[in-house]
Amino acid sequence: MRSKFVRSLFSKVLFTFFITCLLVSYAQGAKKILKAPNFSAPNLNGKKVELNTLLQEGPVLISFWATHCKPCIKELNKLQKLYPDYKKKGFEILAVDVDGPRSVSRVKSKVKGLKWKFPVVFDTNRDIYRKYHVLGIPHTVLIDRGGNIRYTHTTYRSGDEKIIWKKVDQLFDEQKEASEEKEGKDSEK
Repeated sequence: MRSKFVRSLFSKVLFTFFITCLLVSYAQGAKKILKAPNFSAPNLNGKKVELNTLLQEGPVLISFWATHCKPCIKELNKLQKLYPDYKKKGFEILAVDVDGPRSVSRVKSKVKGLKWKFPVVFDTNRDIYRKYHVLGIPHTVLIDRGGNIRYTHTTYRSGDEKIIWKKVDQLFDEQKEASEEKEGKDSEK
């Protein structure tokens, strides 16, 4: 009778330990931040634009789009409205066109007609698209100055741009807090 009790107790303890390990492992995985893969791609004028260079100035929002994608264009038009104000703070939008090589001239005229002020680069072979595991467009990736992916979103509905701007503001708030904290530590020395 006693050995049954011990086995039962041992089983319960082992089960509890196993579940606890799973929960701890899950919680640690949930906190994992992914690094954004660096890339360079030609802009509308053929000049190479590199992600890591843009990140030196501040956060970057990558938006994967195509000329035939109406939701993509709606999202980028909405983002363009506040872009100049955020650009002054060091923020950048990088529109990554995933149309094929035959559409390069169409992309140039489309961007010119839309009067977008942010950089647009070509990903005609979809290399960047694959690096970022994009499954559909529009696909948005917000990257902090440290190169960490902080937010991703696929599709666009009216109002999504407000969520994006809120996330960008949070990044600037974090950056400001970190800067103030560093200044406080420096003044203590």
